[in-house]
Amino acid sequence: MLKNKMLSILGDSVSTYEGASNNASANKTTYHNPYFYCDPFPLEKTYWKRLIDNLGLTLCVNNSWSGGNLSGRDMESSGVNRAQNLSRDDGTSPDIIIVFMGLNDLGRNVDASLFFSDYEKALLTIKEKHPSAKVCCVNLPDRDISFKKRTLLFNEQIEKATKSVGENFFIADLFNSRLNNDFYYMNTVDGLHPDEDGMKIIAEIVEDAIKTHYNA
Repeated sequence: MLKNKMLSILGDSVSTYEGASNNASANKTTYHNPYFYCDPFPLEKTYWKRLIDNLGLTLCVNNSWSGGNLSGRDMESSGVNRAQNLSRDDGTSPDIIIVFMGLNDLGRNVDASLFFSDYEKALLTIKEKHPSAKVCCVNLPDRDISFKKRTLLFNEQIEKATKSVGENFFIADLFNSRLNNDFYYMNTVDGLHPDEDGMKIIAEIVEDAIKTHYNA
């Protein structure tokens, strides 16, 4: 049921990789997308490449921007704008879309109501352009007790936006996973960006959400 489905990603640095998230041959708008992950970090150890390999998917467009907010309708880097560009230039459209954004909005103290309105706008754009796509929205991890309350608030906005746009949109719950607090920190390369083990856990959570939604 999932084999050969086309996967697109709308993300920030956690979803980047040199040559993939700035692959202008797939979608020319991604040419200048900055990235965090690159060699010697193995491509196949990123959460999204693990998903592709485990589920037999094919990458459509990875439109991820290192340092990008989800919010910010006046910024090229924002997810709310990049949501328009998840198809290949040859017209190939995704069957499955992962939206994994909000870490930078949280860290930069973006207002929660603004975050909600732009997150909802991004999902509505996706719905308009890809009405048959299944959209997996990954919520934010519980990675630091000092801003747990604010993370919960942001995740409420993600859930509210996801519920508002329709049945093809669903949550992958990273917050209530084993990748939290000190364990999150221990599974990163720098305190924020997941290492190979952290990526593996994210892949497992997203894979379970997708398979559950597909009854696979």
